[in-house]
Amino acid sequence: MLNKIMKSLVDFIYGTNRLRVKYELSNPNEKVFASDASKGIITNSNKDIVRGTNWVTSQRAVVMLTNSKIICGKWNIPINEIQSSQLIKINSLFGGGVVLKIQTGNNENYQFGMQINPEWIEQKVLPLTFENGKVKYSIFSIIIRILAIGYLINWAYNKFSGN
Repeated sequence: MLNKIMKSLVDFIYGTNRLRVKYELSNPNEKVFASDASKGIITNSNKDIVRGTNWVTSQRAVVMLTNSKIICGKWNIPINEIQSSQLIKINSLFGGGVVLKIQTGNNENYQFGMQINPEWIEQKVLPLTFENGKVKYSIFSIIIRILAIGYLINWAYNKFSGN
């Protein structure tokens, strides 16, 4: 239930359905099989999913899978150039999510973080391997979390101790 609520909220914020309809009207020879609000990054290699600075500055856009390509913001990835693709299910504070990992023959590596969406699982255009995964923490991510917790403890102490 929480997953559906989060997906609806994020799709509303990104305008996912509106952009999907607009794309299909502008490109009548292409069918969109899956679309989602996402955060996307390009990595140097086909590496693990890691929370870090690259996700802070990630491209936020609607990712769409059509019969010929994956489109996300300024990225346009032809399906015939995709060497491998994985859909990795992860758990987060706000329910479950997935990360779509794409590696092209040009050795470009993309990761798209999204809410769980059955469209990606049921589509037959992009051959996916499915995995359960965990998100690793970078040193940057750990330091930011420690600073945030320290700030909250300090704020609560000052608020409730009468100082």
